[in-house]
This record gives sequence, structure tokens and C-alpha cells, in this order.
Amino acid sequence: MANSGPAQDATRPSPAVELMFPDQVIFLCFVVVISLLGVFVLLYEFRRKRFEPEPTEDRVFRCQDCAYVYTDDHDVDRSRCPECGLFNSPFVF
Repeated sequence: MANSGPAQDATRPSPAVELMFPDQVIFLCFVVVISLLGVFVLLYEFRRKRFEPEPTEDRVFRCQDCAYVYTDDHDVDRSRCPECGLFNSPFVF
């Protein structure tokens, strides 16, 4: 029996080549998709916080006489209406 040389070596895979099994491919795809979704969520939250107005601590008042809606400091219990001068309590939503 004679050794055929390079022709026989070409049919055998070299030990450095590793084959990926289907479960490894599925897991890798899952990790990539979840990572992309996480990046998109982080970008969305960053943009949302940058463009939304910051909440104010001012109280909202509605005049009982002229129905004018205005704001005043958060520590004021009763505020004078800038339109008619009547004192009003804070409006509760």
C-alpha cells in the first residue's frame, strides 16, 4: 500500500478548523440580537431625556372668578390672580 501523499491530506480537515454546531450558531444570533436591542433602548432613553422638558415644581392655580390659569412658586399656599387680583388655592388635577 502506497501512500498517495497530498491527495489524502486534502480530504481530511485540519485540526485548526473548528466547526460550529447549530446550537452555538443560534445562541450567537440570540446574543447579537439582544445586544442590538439593548443598544437601541439606551439610545432611545438618552434622546428622550435630552428632548423632554424638565418637570417644574411650580404649582398650578386657576382663578375661580375669571378662570385664568397661572403658575406660582411651590411653597405658596394661596396666590393672587394676575388678571383680577382674587386669591386662589392650587388647582388639583
